[in-house]
Amino acid sequence: MDKKTIRTILFTAFIAAALVAAAIKPEFFSGILSKAASLLMPLFIGAAIAFVMNIPAMRFRKLWRRICKKASEKTLTTLSVATTYILLLGVVAGIMWIIVPQLISSVKLFFDNFDGYYSNFIGYCEKLEKRDTIGIFTALKNALESFSRSLPEMLEKAAVKGSDIVGSAARLLIGFVFSIYILSDKENIRKGVSLIVKKYSGERYETVCRRYRMVYDTFSRFVVGQISEAVILGVLCYIGMKIFRFEYALLISTIIGVTALIPVVGAIVGTVPSALLIFLISPIRAIWFVIFIIVLQQLENNLIYPRVVGKNLGIPPVLVLLAIMLGAGLGGAAGILLGVPLMSLGYAILQEKLAENM
Repeated sequence: MDKKTIRTILFTAFIAAALVAAAIKPEFFSGILSKAASLLMPLFIGAAIAFVMNIPAMRFRKLWRRICKKASEKTLTTLSVATTYILLLGVVAGIMWIIVPQLISSVKLFFDNFDGYYSNFIGYCEKLEKRDTIGIFTALKNALESFSRSLPEMLEKAAVKGSDIVGSAARLLIGFVFSIYILSDKENIRKGVSLIVKKYSGERYETVCRRYRMVYDTFSRFVVGQISEAVILGVLCYIGMKIFRFEYALLISTIIGVTALIPVVGAIVGTVPSALLIFLISPIRAIWFVIFIIVLQQLENNLIYPRVVGKNLGIPPVLVLLAIMLGAGLGGAAGILLGVPLMSLGYAILQEKLAENM
């Protein structure tokens, strides 16, 4: 019996034992998987960041190659990675420079005018109580009383969530560091993975490589399209807010643009804190702002997003909308995020198969 057969038998026995263990004690097995996923999460985050940052890094590499014609490949890699991450840190610092000062001024404005806000709120409540004929005000008052009773428990849960946020931030930071190492050493990583794939795929190596390039190109175009769509939405939001003279136009447009990186629902996520900022100044204007965002969101979902992202991915806009609906129904937020690139990948494979059969 040769070594290859022995390795195959041992590997099969290990898989069988793992499946039996999972069937006998699933909670123990799932606990191990959960722990392993938690430990490896920074690496997964780093790989995801490296994938996204590799897109501008490749373009900077071409730029540096034209500038430094005699530079070695290692030097070009170092320059392109450094330029990419410096640009990223500059963008993040710019966003924080816009958001943090205006957020501080909004909080200060709220506390300075708290008495006026409270008086206005009491006035609204008194008017509502006089005109309330179906019990809306009573229900609202009961809800507020219930909220006040549950406030200590909510604060306790918020403290727990705060510690989770700190842990997530730490994993994100570690992942960020991992991404720098991955991008800096991507050629060696690629060679190692290529050798492993070539060994185990055999004659199908070229097919596997072709499928990998297709997946990489699809997701790269999706990322570029998503960023382009977020920038367009942020600019349109700023223009609209200036036309209708809403307060904090630059701050809120930045929030809407950043959250729009989440496909379809991102602008809605950004609407909540933005509407609260305007609510501190005028509740009526906050309502008009929400209406403005709903209209803008409909414009984005039905016109901008399918055309911009669909054009980058090379698929019809109707398939983009179909991918969003199917992804949301099957996988929630993750389905929305992955639905469009997966639809594009399936569309490309289908076209390839049809071309082969013609």
